[in-house]
Amino acid sequence: MCEKCVEIDKKIEHYRLIERSILDQLTVGRAKELIAELEAQKAALHPE
Repeated sequence: MCEKCVEIDKKIEHYRLIERSILDQLTVGRAKELIAELEAQKAALHPE
């Protein structure tokens, strides 16, 4: 895995932690959006 992907994975894990620990639906929704954006960035780095 490339270094950029490792950084993206760390960010994704951070937002998943927020998603699990926060009860505010607006914050949870935004965390899910950010996770989706980061996963799309990661997929764009290594299209297969």
